[in-house]
Amino acid sequence: MSDNCISIVQSSLDSCTFFDINSGTEVVRVVGGITMLRNSPRIRTHPKKRKHEDDGENRRERKVRREKKHSENVIPLQSLKEEERRLERLVFGDPSEVIENVNRWESDDVSRVLEQGSDPEDSGVDEGDDSPDSDSSPASDTLASPERQPAWNDDEDNEICVKEALASQGRRLAIPSTSSDEYTHALKRKFESVMGVPKWAELGRSNKINDTDDESDNELLQHCGNFLAKKSSILHRGTIELKRLKDLNRDTYSEGPVIKSVQFHPSATVALVAGLSGVASLFQVDGHNNTKLQSVQFERFPIRCSHFTMDGEKFIVGSQHHSHYYKYDMIAGKSMCVNLSQGGDITNMKNFEMSPDGHLIAVSGKFGNIHFLSAHTDEYLFTLKMNGEVTSIAFSADGSRLFSHGDCGEVYVWDMGSRTCLHRFVDDGCIVGSSLALSPNGQYLACGSRSGVVNIYESASLTLSSAPRPAKILLNLTTAVTSLQFNSSSEILAMASDDKKNALKLVHFPSMTVFSNFPAFESKISRPQCLNFSRNSGYLSVGNNKSTALLYRLKHYGNY
Repeated sequence: MSDNCISIVQSSLDSCTFFDINSGTEVVRVVGGITMLRNSPRIRTHPKKRKHEDDGENRRERKVRREKKHSENVIPLQSLKEEERRLERLVFGDPSEVIENVNRWESDDVSRVLEQGSDPEDSGVDEGDDSPDSDSSPASDTLASPERQPAWNDDEDNEICVKEALASQGRRLAIPSTSSDEYTHALKRKFESVMGVPKWAELGRSNKINDTDDESDNELLQHCGNFLAKKSSILHRGTIELKRLKDLNRDTYSEGPVIKSVQFHPSATVALVAGLSGVASLFQVDGHNNTKLQSVQFERFPIRCSHFTMDGEKFIVGSQHHSHYYKYDMIAGKSMCVNLSQGGDITNMKNFEMSPDGHLIAVSGKFGNIHFLSAHTDEYLFTLKMNGEVTSIAFSADGSRLFSHGDCGEVYVWDMGSRTCLHRFVDDGCIVGSSLALSPNGQYLACGSRSGVVNIYESASLTLSSAPRPAKILLNLTTAVTSLQFNSSSEILAMASDDKKNALKLVHFPSMTVFSNFPAFESKISRPQCLNFSRNSGYLSVGNNKSTALLYRLKHYGNY
């Protein structure tokens, strides 16, 4: 320390004190070899201070070693740029070599074409041997492009043969190859034999940027042909595509314990369901919700038959136990009771039909009488009589003729213009007739009997004989045929019997064969009481004895 700043004031063998001359304050005190600084709680020993002083050289050496090691790991900027250029040449090639390579490829391709003796412009894909041992390489799609090379190749795969690969996998694969063939080539041949060569892998595939929109659309249509293919308009025999939907009367189930009538509206997507409880309900037909539109209760009037009028504004319901019927106006929301006591011995309305022109109502009466009413004024018009009891009646598509079937086994053909019987014939093998249906195209007549037999006649041959031979005899039902109905296209005939569970069949026309997949084994149709097709045959509804109107979707036809 400098002499003008510090002075030793007190000293002894064990302690020594130093003071500042200017301020007169104590600076350092040494006690027993220990140095104590003024105003500092830290106590440092001389051996500690000497240790740091001795390690000074070691710290400098360690710092030099760290800097040297760091300098060895750092890559100079110039070396880094050289490495980037080297990688670019490796991946993209040297720009100076592009022209030379193009010239070399063109000269090689032209010389090869000249050796083959073909026109250079007539180049294409070489359809040579596809075997892996072939030395020939696939031809390029253009003369100016090099020979195609695999984008990636694993050297280890080339050393694996078929036998070793299958042994390592513990399986057997039917590949037409010897055990010495390479496994990759064997799998390639197996794939191409099953799936063919993918379009994107074909050589010579056009990939022009300036393709027109029409060509792109055509290519799209080629790939999506299965989705855009037009559905066939012909219904094929064997099986029919249909799906069970939610019940038509799922919102109510109140039409009665037995559903006796199901009718589709002639123009709107609306259906009428009626039963023995005297309730007639209207439903919106969509297959998903089948929302109820309206329910009408007819007091003490169990409904056995119902029909829409041809204009679709009203519907008529009839009963077995009453001589009157009800006509309900859906526009006005009012029902009207029509009394038939004055109309020539009409005792019930359990079975009646509407003429296609919408002018007449034909009612099956007792003792072979068929009564006719005006659909507009509800007045009685006239009566036609046949032998035996009338069990079923059906109008032709134009309404000019009426067919009637009875318990005598005879079918009558009536002319509605002259109100006379044109012809009658014996239903082949029938003792008691139970049902009748005429196809909308007028080509076929189906006659059902109580023995379960359904005879199919061709309408053109009915008037030629009093005992015509049926074109087809269907023996699929074993109990009385109570329901027969053709669809609008005359391609399906539905026939059912209410005396047996699941006694329902669909017949294909013109083959006159029964669809084998309906009803299915697990179907729960119960006893079918009535059935009806929608206007375009998109839906089929079946009423049963379980208060349910079943609904089926026929996928071959339109929505309704």
